[in-house]
Amino acid sequence: MYALKPKLHERQRNHKPGDLRTVALDVTPRCNMKCPHCYAETFANTEPLDIEILRHAFDEFYELGVYHYVMQGGEPIAHPDRLEAILRMCHPDESYINVVSNGWDMSHEMIRWLKELKVDKIAFSLDSGIEAEHDQNRRPGSFKKVKEAIDYVLREGLFASISVVVTNQSLYSEGFCLAYDYALAKGIRMDVQIAEPVGKWDGKKELLMTPADTEFIKKLQLASPILSNGQRMINRDIYCGESDHCPAGTEFMGLTADGQLLPCNFLQISLGNVRDRSIASMRDALLKNPWFNDDHPVCLCGEDPDFIDTYIVPYVDKQKPLNACEVFKLALEEQK
Repeated sequence: MYALKPKLHERQRNHKPGDLRTVALDVTPRCNMKCPHCYAETFANTEPLDIEILRHAFDEFYELGVYHYVMQGGEPIAHPDRLEAILRMCHPDESYINVVSNGWDMSHEMIRWLKELKVDKIAFSLDSGIEAEHDQNRRPGSFKKVKEAIDYVLREGLFASISVVVTNQSLYSEGFCLAYDYALAKGIRMDVQIAEPVGKWDGKKELLMTPADTEFIKKLQLASPILSNGQRMINRDIYCGESDHCPAGTEFMGLTADGQLLPCNFLQISLGNVRDRSIASMRDALLKNPWFNDDHPVCLCGEDPDFIDTYIVPYVDKQKPLNACEVFKLALEEQK
């Protein structure tokens, strides 16, 4: 699908470092699983934003240069009508579209349908390369469903990847090694998502990466093969390729199902709702904060101890999302 989008290629070429490129959108809070490490549990009971308001948000994202959408949830295919409307309004001929799924309901028919809607890639959560470990976190039979769905995706000529959440312990486990071997055998990307102290892991610093763990992931990335699409097999979090700076708020932002704009889908600190304020004004206010300067060498939420101790730990058990005006002392324009 990607090869058939020349306007997308042009938008990619025109992108400048520091400009917004990627938005992770929670299509729906609905989900068919109850994973013990879910960061999105925070938003499980929210009411989805009116679709017409969301349409205006997509138009503004387009004007800001966004060309990459991560459609997630919840489980995005759990609300197919809403997902279809979103996929049709996100400028699909000019956007790289990645749907993130747990794979449970990802049938061959569903994959063909997503292909017709111009989805480029489907990423699957895989907690371990050991079937019993993955199924314990998800649902019995989930591991086989993920592997079956990946075969369907590749058969349809779309990109596939596995997304593996790691703690400072599981990074070195047999389950992680077997997941790596599986991605290698399939020739697909492995997205290594480091533990973040949010959601069901709110404030759990004992799970986080150490500098040695971060270095291990980097070495693993650089040693991993180049795939047919020119990318390394190992990719980190929301980082772009082999870059090593946190893009939160600058090149990457999150949007919850109910319209809250976040610096990152893991940074559950709301800049406001897109129905009330322009995206540009909220982002501009955030960029005045020195933490969000597109030059921070590690993940703010998952690796920077000063940021975590200042903006995450003091708010453990507080209702999320937090208010960015209060947390970051931002000055936002009046609401619409």
